[in-house]
Amino acid sequence: MNVAEAKSELKRLLSRLRPAELTQLLGWMKNSDELEDELLGDNGRVLLQSIAEDLRANVAPDAMLACETAAYSKMQRRSRPTVHVDGFLYDDEQVDSLCERGLMSRNYCLSCGSHRTAPLDFISHSFSVTELRFLFQHVLPDLSGRTLVDVGSRLGAVLYGGYVYSSASRLLGLEISEGFVRLQDSMLHKYKLTDRVQVCVFGS
Repeated sequence: MNVAEAKSELKRLLSRLRPAELTQLLGWMKNSDELEDELLGDNGRVLLQSIAEDLRANVAPDAMLACETAAYSKMQRRSRPTVHVDGFLYDDEQVDSLCERGLMSRNYCLSCGSHRTAPLDFISHSFSVTELRFLFQHVLPDLSGRTLVDVGSRLGAVLYGGYVYSSASRLLGLEISEGFVRLQDSMLHKYKLTDRVQVCVFGS
């Protein structure tokens, strides 16, 4: 069906309604989020998923940089084996897919060569897209006219989420790693988010 046919079909459908119901339906169409969420999808989610896809192509699967020696050391000292899976880059379905393809495991062997296994602990330094949406739409207050500062912005998930899901006038990322700052900068410019988002090296 093309646009002209859709318009014709919509007019035909609307002409069958009683006037009071027509007014009610038109009001719903103008003001409801249902149409956008169900038919058009969440454009913000699509943008964030595109950014995540680009970032996945630029970082190792664990999304950690070689300069993060303190974080690596901390993970090694944990009582149970732990892997870092960035929640912004990989949702649960993507982790399942990686496990099915043998690129990641959810378990570790308790004694080499045996069938005795235990679940690995997973940690993330980022919010998932779903968590970002919830954070900005339900947890934080209205950020209109305010500046949001993300200290330790890493890959920039909070900044991108704030751009999409909040009205903050400015989003500022502070990051100690120049490598992460370069990655964030490249995403900000590629997706034209620099009108409200800025990232800089902490301490510079």
